[in-house]
Amino acid sequence: MLALRELQTRFANALFEGAVEPVIAEIVARGAVSASERLEIYRNNLREGFIKALAITFPVIERLVGTDYFRQLALDYLRAHPSRSGNLDHVGAAFATFLRERFESTQYAYLPDVAELEWAHHQALIAPEATAITADVFRDLNAECLEQIRFELHPACSLLRSEYPILSIWRANQSDAEDEELIDLDAGGDTILVLRTPECVQLRRLPPGDFAVLEAFSHGLPLSAALEAGQAADATFDLGATLQRALALNVLVGLHGSDAPIPRISQ
Repeated sequence: MLALRELQTRFANALFEGAVEPVIAEIVARGAVSASERLEIYRNNLREGFIKALAITFPVIERLVGTDYFRQLALDYLRAHPSRSGNLDHVGAAFATFLRERFESTQYAYLPDVAELEWAHHQALIAPEATAITADVFRDLNAECLEQIRFELHPACSLLRSEYPILSIWRANQSDAEDEELIDLDAGGDTILVLRTPECVQLRRLPPGDFAVLEAFSHGLPLSAALEAGQAADATFDLGATLQRALALNVLVGLHGSDAPIPRISQ
């Protein structure tokens, strides 16, 4: 008798590859319905569940390419990236990469960036909670250590950069969009902050300097490096104003590298 893990592996292979080994057929076949027919029911449930989960996560991509073609994309993606877990929240993790490989150097090269935006939106919904720091923490900082302090970003926020106007594309393809806006793909790119608030997930365009600073923080760079990045992105950059806006948005949840490091506090 095969071990449970080996049986599960062979059963999964039968679902994805179609070939039914005798040992699997013997276990699956019961009553009037044959093993191949029973496995086809499992296959169909697997496919439909996967397609539905992907469509829930990427509704704009589905709308842009159409339902029928989205189904075909989803099936191709399923073959390339089958789910490794019963939790389908994570099946879309590689979808943007898959689309980039499919549509790179085509007129649809913007689709992967839209998918990244939708994935960031989805991740913001399920990310853990954390307590944001306030301006009060700066009062106790050692001035000599300011340049080396590092900020930690909220786990429910992310940063996206695209050469396409993906935020306009996303907004124009929401179910409650009032008008069908004609988007010019050459209108310029976007630097976007995705963040979760108590009310909803927000998508915000950021000024180049603000984006550069938060991007530096996300890579673990110190305040001095973030300042340089902000100045390189915008000649009129004001670090104090950028930090005030970041604090107001509650995207900073940890401060490290000072004499009294303040760790993130998860709720």
